[in-house]
Amino acid sequence: MKTKEEILKMGKKELNNYKWHEDLNIANTNTRCSDCSDCFRCYGCSDCSDCSDCFRCSDCSDCFRCTGCSDCFRCTGCSDCSNCSDCYHCSGCSGCSDCYRCRYLRNKQYCICNVQFTKEEYFSKLESLKD
Repeated sequence: MKTKEEILKMGKKELNNYKWHEDLNIANTNTRCSDCSDCFRCYGCSDCSDCSDCFRCSDCSDCFRCTGCSDCFRCTGCSDCSNCSDCYHCSGCSGCSDCYRCRYLRNKQYCICNVQFTKEEYFSKLESLKD
């Protein structure tokens, strides 16, 4: 497991490619999960389906690299979110959809860094962020 100082020094590409589960010696199978289906490399999850690299999530589907989320769908890199869908790198959000890098929002849609956008502006900005 990397230290806080090591993570702070990592660049965007290195951080995005960091495989925390390898540092924890978690195998390519689910560990300590219950009632999950078609999940890969998850740890401590319950009632999830089609998730990958998630940690202690519950009732999630099609999520990737999420931690502590519940009832989320198609989220990536989120932590401690609930009832969210199509959110990316959000934390502490609830009832949100189509949000990117937001924190502690409630029932919002089409937000980037907690700023509200129209649907068209949101998807245009997301497209411009692709590598």
